[in-house]
Amino acid sequence: MAVYSHSKIETFEQCKLKFKYRYLDKIIPEVAKGIEAHLGSIIHKTLEWLYIQVLKNSIPSIDDVISIYSEEWQENYSEDMPIVNKTMTAKDYFNRGVEFLVNYYMKYHPFQDNTIATEKKIEIDLDKTGQKKIIGYIDRLAHNLETNEIEIHDYKTSNSTLFK
Repeated sequence: MAVYSHSKIETFEQCKLKFKYRYLDKIIPEVAKGIEAHLGSIIHKTLEWLYIQVLKNSIPSIDDVISIYSEEWQENYSEDMPIVNKTMTAKDYFNRGVEFLVNYYMKYHPFQDNTIATEKKIEIDLDKTGQKKIIGYIDRLAHNLETNEIEIHDYKTSNSTLFK
């Protein structure tokens, strides 16, 4: 069965040889996770935790959110993580994450947007036999009661803001 994903397609578009090594030959290079990827993954984990609490009818305080973020950061941080932007330090990235979360919290609190699920795996058949699929993960799925539409939220961290 052929299973496609955004990262597989993106890798193929970047470099067909890289795609071959990674997905066909199963050669996975040992590359240290960079600080930028670390920041993004910890923000995702923190927001997932936040919305799991919301789904349990519990609205965490901003202090709780920052505490979870700090714990996740420390637990998964390594001093040897490469930093692409040499004008910044690991502490700068950590502080940027705090800023992202505080701004997000202030904008969306009390989180009454009818979240349905977090980190929802989706699979779409690309053929009638089910032998070709595309998979992906939705950061957060919400039901907009005003428009009666299902919203897909995809968190992105950039240089200055957290996008959803």
